[in-house]
Amino acid sequence: MICCWDLRKHQVIYISNDLILHRMEEHLRLVDIWKTYDGSNYVLKGISLSVERGKIIAIKGRSGSGKTTLFNIMGCLDKPTKGEVYIDGMKISALKRKDLANIRLRKIGHIFQSHNLIDDLTVLENVMLPMRLAKRKDAKKRAFDLLAHFEIEHLASKTTREISGGELERVAIARALANEPEILLADEPTASLDYDNSITVLETFRKINAEMGTTVLIASHDPLINNYVDIKYKLERGILTRV
Repeated sequence: MICCWDLRKHQVIYISNDLILHRMEEHLRLVDIWKTYDGSNYVLKGISLSVERGKIIAIKGRSGSGKTTLFNIMGCLDKPTKGEVYIDGMKISALKRKDLANIRLRKIGHIFQSHNLIDDLTVLENVMLPMRLAKRKDAKKRAFDLLAHFEIEHLASKTTREISGGELERVAIARALANEPEILLADEPTASLDYDNSITVLETFRKINAEMGTTVLIASHDPLINNYVDIKYKLERGILTRV
């Protein structure tokens, strides 16, 4: 048994070693997730998933299979119609808006399929934005370092309207990594990249996983990812199965 101090109840509590170990290992959990937008047609159907801390997970599926919807729910950007999401044992539906915003900013990095960059900002400003919100003093230096890692530092002063689709993808990935998230959600991260840049991105995922213990979930149908993941799942017609 472990002796702990409960900050809310202001008293000593005792927690079993097995429970502590379980909480440390399980980073993300989905319990019976259902999602519909019209009340009748379900995009996700009873998905349950346990993601161990420090694993790289692939979720494969055709376009329209529900991968983006699933990732938005895991990223606390959307709510399931039914079911629960837990991050580090925290029940997401029970958290206040401020707490959810803090999780999205500091704990989760999200690479969107549509990039979701801000057109009126420069490339450098887009990458710096989450760090500014987190009040990081090293925002500008880290942003330049990330751009250099993906060989797009020469685009720092350009707006997102002035660069190619592959360059947009790399900017979006750099922004997602800005605050060194514990969980990285990558929705089709190599879709608009050539082979060499795809390898650079996947090697980066592997590096941050190995060095920082980052949990990485990748939604993709790119066969390249097969050599970079620990576990593969398939999402088809709203149902998730392990491959």
